[in-house]
Amino acid sequence: MVHPYIINSINAFVLLAAGLTGYFANPAKPPTALIAPLFGLLLLACTYHLRKHNRFVFHTVTALTLLVGFLVVWRIDPATFTLSRRNVLLVVMGLSCFVAVAFYIGTFIRERRMRDNSIYKDDL
Repeated sequence: MVHPYIINSINAFVLLAAGLTGYFANPAKPPTALIAPLFGLLLLACTYHLRKHNRFVFHTVTALTLLVGFLVVWRIDPATFTLSRRNVLLVVMGLSCFVAVAFYIGTFIRERRMRDNSIYKDDL
């Protein structure tokens, strides 16, 4: 299984890249388009603590990633869904968040089954 801090970094970079692309591609430059990149920066700031296996940060990052996934997907209007740049970027960001949460939960389950926390001893 991939380490959670690597998944967090990938997800944060996807949020940053897709969010900034959506912001700069829109001529109106709405400030709500900067929500995803700001959360991406916040998640990227938590990577160091995930690498040190801080459980509180791990649970907070999982909840925050799930929240961001729902917020991003909530901005898609299903009645007028077309394959526009905005909708594709929103789907990519939402999918990235949900996949990251699935990896986090898989790590929780794997650690719980091992009970000796020997999964990530190689990177301490």
